[in-house]
Amino acid sequence: MKSYWDSSALVEALQNPKLRQALARQGGWTRTHSLSEVFSTLTGGRLGVRSTAEDAVRLLEDLAHDLEFIEMSAAQTFRALGKAKRLGVRGGLVHDLLHAEAALLAGAKKILTLNDEDFQTIRQGMAISNTG
Repeated sequence: MKSYWDSSALVEALQNPKLRQALARQGGWTRTHSLSEVFSTLTGGRLGVRSTAEDAVRLLEDLAHDLEFIEMSAAQTFRALGKAKRLGVRGGLVHDLLHAEAALLAGAKKILTLNDEDFQTIRQGMAISNTG
């Protein structure tokens, strides 16, 4: 069964061969926005190393072969944002809310993330798996 991969899980898959193999074997869903988040992490130096833009793009293109991308329309995004108050979403947590909504649209039963605590109030019935 395919899971939804947030950007933290994708970054982890680039560093963890077992996790990368799981993605290659099972496939997964994510949003195209995740590509920019992973690119930012890889080139920004938060991992203790800084990738070149060219290397980051190459790594992302490799990941993309094993992913299906879920896009949300403006109307779907506004519906998701309308849930923010009820779910207690403020500030940067909105990005996780949109990941959770995209996962629901994809039909995912599980979200893979390193930020499992962030998803506890917004998972909306899906399992959360800490990939770390």
